[in-house]
Amino acid sequence: MFVLTNAWRAITRRWAISALTVVVTLLVTFGTIASIALLQESDTAHGSAYDAQNPNAVLRPTAATQTTMKPDDADSTTSRYLTLTDYEPYAEKLQEQQLAFTYSLVSTVPVRQSSTIKAIPGSADTEDSASKTGGEFQLRAFYDDTAVKANDFGSYHLVQGKKLTFTDTAATGALISKAVADKNGLKVGDKFKVGDPTDASKTYEFTVQGIYEYDDADTGDTAAVPTDKAQYAKENPENVIYSAYATTYTLGITKESENPKNDWSKPDLDIVFQFADTATYKKFVTLVNKAKLPKGYELTSPSLTEYEASIKPLGDAASRVRPALWAIAIGGCVALAALTIARTWFGRTGEIGMALVSGVTKPRLGWQFMVETFILTVVPAAIGLTAGGLSAGAIGAALAGGHATPVTSGIVWPLIWQSCGIVVALAIVAMLRPATFRNANLFKASEVQA
Repeated sequence: MFVLTNAWRAITRRWAISALTVVVTLLVTFGTIASIALLQESDTAHGSAYDAQNPNAVLRPTAATQTTMKPDDADSTTSRYLTLTDYEPYAEKLQEQQLAFTYSLVSTVPVRQSSTIKAIPGSADTEDSASKTGGEFQLRAFYDDTAVKANDFGSYHLVQGKKLTFTDTAATGALISKAVADKNGLKVGDKFKVGDPTDASKTYEFTVQGIYEYDDADTGDTAAVPTDKAQYAKENPENVIYSAYATTYTLGITKESENPKNDWSKPDLDIVFQFADTATYKKFVTLVNKAKLPKGYELTSPSLTEYEASIKPLGDAASRVRPALWAIAIGGCVALAALTIARTWFGRTGEIGMALVSGVTKPRLGWQFMVETFILTVVPAAIGLTAGGLSAGAIGAALAGGHATPVTSGIVWPLIWQSCGIVVALAIVAMLRPATFRNANLFKASEVQA
């Protein structure tokens, strides 16, 4: 009790430096645990989580090639489309190397509007635009959910209705955008017809199975034209009708011809290769590069590109936080050591001398100095770690674009032990002052004054 009472009195006598020690301890522990949580999540996202992705891979026209593919010139566009024959060498290479993969496909053709469904017009559309463009809509057919994930018009979600049925050849379901549904007063269950791209008298009937909206207002990649810049209606991502490949194949819209002509009835075939991990995808990239890509095409991975975009804010935040963590950890420990030395090694010679003259032993004084340090660091450190751990998620979400940055046991326990080690080290620094006090100082009048 004597030690605790004297320790508390010593702390209150030097309240300014004591308060500063508490504040620094809180800031160091709070900042450290929150920073490490963000850095650990970034390392995981760019390391093991990245390697564990299931990447897809597609061959897409380069930006330069796309500039030559005119939306109102069938020959310049469809002549650049790839066919199943163009993809065969890559599948063979994968099989030769015994690399595990699956594949899916996306097939797209323009279709004409009708009296039952009208497209959102483009800035250059006229009454006879369909004769040049093949139609005001794009009909995109997905083979399965894997193909949906490779959609270069952008990811979407349903606001009404149900997802596509991929295995029912008798199904006539299709998804239309909310903008098109609102324009035409269509709802789930309604039927509509679209016209053939090269034969205006031929129509195909679909049922509205769902109504979608894009996840991002700035939809699509280089293959899609932003909504407000669409010259022709079919370039507008909102004018895309999504259906199942089984449906469009049965109707004969996206079926490849044995003798394809370079007109708008030729489907734009997009084979999607799917891999179990990133390492296999990288091997595929190497194989493709050795086999040479079709002229004007490049190999991309929409899923990896999307994943990399999702973790970019996390990586950017980590690059800012990493040097800050070192500054907090090293600078904070140095500051605490300096404060401990200032509090225990300076201005207390008279106090120590009077205590020794009064019969207090050096071990007892050393314990008092240690208790002072414990009071000023243990509780603030516990509060700082707890508050930092509870706040790490919100801090990470704010700095990393909403990405989760949880505090795991792998962070908490090492920090607890490290904090204990630092507190003990500071306590030892404090204890050494009375332990190294020279008894000869008792006889120096200038030093035994109260």
